[in-house]
Amino acid sequence: MICISLLYACSDEIRKELGTLQTGESFAFVQDTSGLWGIEITGINTPSIYQPNPARIEIYENYGDLRVLSSGYHQVAKTNVGINAHAEVVFSDSVVFKVNDFWKTAGSVLSVQREIEVTGNASGGFNSSVVFNVDTAVHWEDINCLAPGALYGDPTHDGDRSAGGTINHEAKRFLTREDILSAPLFALAFQNGSSVAVLNPDPRGETTLNETRLKETVMADERYTFGALGAWQNEQDPIEFGFMFPGSTTRYSRDTLAPAEAIWIRRYHPIKKDVAHQYEVNFRFGQNEEFRDMIRNAWRWTWNTLDPEIMHIDVEEMRAVLIDHLADQAATIDGRTGIPFAIATYDTAYPQWNWTMTAMGFVSKNLECADQLLRESDRDSTQREQYMRKTGLNIIHSMVEALNTIPLEATGYDLATGEPWYHFWLAPWLRNATEGMRVLVRTYQRERDNGHLHPDWFSWVKSYADWLLLQQREDGSFPRRWKPGSNEVVETTGTASYCPVPLLVLMTEETGDSVYQQAAIRAATYIWENWGQHGLFIGGTSDNPNITDKEAGMLSLEAFLSLYEATKDEQWLERAKTAADFTETWIWIWNVPMPIDADNESLHWKKGVPTIGVQGISARTPGGVDEYLDWSASSYAKLYKYTGDEHYLEVARLLLHNTKSMVAMPGRLHGMKDIGWQQEHWSMGPGRHGRGYGGHQFWLPWISSNHLYSITGLEEFDPELYEQLTTEKNQ
Repeated sequence: MICISLLYACSDEIRKELGTLQTGESFAFVQDTSGLWGIEITGINTPSIYQPNPARIEIYENYGDLRVLSSGYHQVAKTNVGINAHAEVVFSDSVVFKVNDFWKTAGSVLSVQREIEVTGNASGGFNSSVVFNVDTAVHWEDINCLAPGALYGDPTHDGDRSAGGTINHEAKRFLTREDILSAPLFALAFQNGSSVAVLNPDPRGETTLNETRLKETVMADERYTFGALGAWQNEQDPIEFGFMFPGSTTRYSRDTLAPAEAIWIRRYHPIKKDVAHQYEVNFRFGQNEEFRDMIRNAWRWTWNTLDPEIMHIDVEEMRAVLIDHLADQAATIDGRTGIPFAIATYDTAYPQWNWTMTAMGFVSKNLECADQLLRESDRDSTQREQYMRKTGLNIIHSMVEALNTIPLEATGYDLATGEPWYHFWLAPWLRNATEGMRVLVRTYQRERDNGHLHPDWFSWVKSYADWLLLQQREDGSFPRRWKPGSNEVVETTGTASYCPVPLLVLMTEETGDSVYQQAAIRAATYIWENWGQHGLFIGGTSDNPNITDKEAGMLSLEAFLSLYEATKDEQWLERAKTAADFTETWIWIWNVPMPIDADNESLHWKKGVPTIGVQGISARTPGGVDEYLDWSASSYAKLYKYTGDEHYLEVARLLLHNTKSMVAMPGRLHGMKDIGWQQEHWSMGPGRHGRGYGGHQFWLPWISSNHLYSITGLEEFDPELYEQLTTEKNQ
């Protein structure tokens, strides 16, 4: 029988079937007229995918010659569990690359284990790749790509020069190193609802310090064990996607005035006999998925494959260290009390320039800090707890008194003068104000339940909320920022319209006036219709108005959850799940090792400390991480309770435990000046400072506030679940 395939005219004798996935894709090795074997993937809905030359080697010679050698397999042998494939790629009379691949299928996944043996030595370096071509009927504009923490379909909001940004999109090239991603995952979604995801199921990620500092554009070292994933298209060639090892990629100058020309950062293994060159790549195929469904499904497959380890901590010990440390940072000047905006985590006699600057919401979170101090004082009546109560009450009183003018002059003030602090970070941001005031209403309610009345707190919040209602626009959105003390809008974008939703819901709960909740519904609907339904959330961080980031997902999750709890309308629960699915993809679920040759004393993130649990910050600078998301431990616990989905409980568990790895504790200071300290952020990817370093070593109040709320928020929501998650390791 003669059959006509996409690539070859073939008979049954020169076609070896690997298998068919649950999703319907069939895999076959097909021999061409020269006797070499290629791979063909066909499915009912999946575009045809093929690779006539699976053995691809890139070689860089010392004098700058870049060569790509590729070949079909010379031998293909079927076994009971898969197919062994072998190719020999000749570089010179003395150097041959022997490619040994083992292919298998399981469920909806195709996988290959590759090992390359190098015979002989030569100057320069090499890498190899597992790459597939997509049917030429599919164009670049027809695909949406996912790179967790870097790209979520639409690159418009990722920054122009970032890995998932607009310049790379225009260049038809998304190629990302593993170490800038929360998981070594890249996925393509096609217009008909089919998708394919690429995963390194066993990431190692070793490298050197100078390599991560990008000291040279071309480097070869056998110690590199990181790869790169992505999709790209060269001129009229078909779209390609796959995995490269070691990983090369492109970057652009940080100087936005400089030409946006791609700088190739090429990484290789040396061409020498017996160099270790082996890795595995998995491909997951999906069907009937909207893009937001593909994000969830590809991510959960990745989570289950990598199986991130929970690093259990003594939660009560952590709580005690954090709250004591937080209380100790409070400063009082002329009767005003607040937590300074930033404090050095290392020994220094010099305070930060902004040590008297104090603010609400976002990164300063003074009202949240006060709430944590008051929560702790409710747990006991010792002298220490009473000091915390006094401190918490003074923080709130000082904030309300300094910022009592509506419209707000600022969202922070100067402890030394009591006057609003006119700094960009403390401007009348929608997020800063509504985030802090939402917590203050909850504090007000809890205090009232305990017999303590603070009508001035609620009066201040209500005045702001009533003013805010007048700022809502016809489409349901709110401006992002106003001119100090006025109704004049400075930033018109409505990307942060999720921020006031929980506050407005609480205002209806407290006053009985539905006008607030109706405004909240309109704002949340605006967010969903413009971005959420596409699996995208943007603009969470106040200083990045239209950038894809995790805090946008975190805040949207909280907005949708608050509406579900208030209305019991299932659509808000479904939308909360979408926001949660997006947000958790920013969590690192693999351990990124610190540079092999780095001095551990100088490293900010210490060697051997697991990185599972840190989270990416922004798609503009993928690879930068912090621990901000542990604030959402209770949100994921709620989703677990409301949906019965065990995965959300696993996320809550990880956020409770793993996110505190770099808090200085008794016996492990991690370079901090005392227990309780932690610096704000670090880099896991390459850059100016290198992997394992942050842009600064300062503590900001949000660090302790968020860490503590991951504990107290969970405990408040469900004490039994809290008890389960804090004691299960010892059971």
